[in-house]
Amino acid sequence: MTTSVCKCYKCGYKFNYEFIVGASIYTIRIGTKRIFRCPRCHTLQKFDLMTKGPDGSLKTYGDSAEIGIGAKVFALILVPTLALLLGGAFSFSIFIYPIYLHIALIIAGVAWMAIYLTYLIISVGPKKEK
Repeated sequence: MTTSVCKCYKCGYKFNYEFIVGASIYTIRIGTKRIFRCPRCHTLQKFDLMTKGPDGSLKTYGDSAEIGIGAKVFALILVPTLALLLGGAFSFSIFIYPIYLHIALIIAGVAWMAIYLTYLIISVGPKKEK
């Protein structure tokens, strides 16, 4: 397990975050950052994991459902994506022509996932002050 010191940009809460480098069940990995909820204010945000090493004075949290992104976000990513992908795949057995309909459903499923993840990544960062 690797430990990083994370700081919430909204409430300023600092904590240790224990995680496995190549795996995550409850968070979304984006390079050296992960999206999960702050343990104190419970806002969904992007945390930088570059500050390695545990700080003994801080509370430690692991990759758990307590600070994970939540079922609602997973559902908004997976349900439309799987419905469109499976609809496109199974429509081959139902409809013979036009073939572009099948491909369009599959592309729409991939596009939904990409668009929603992009929205999520942009919306959870610190807000720029004007």
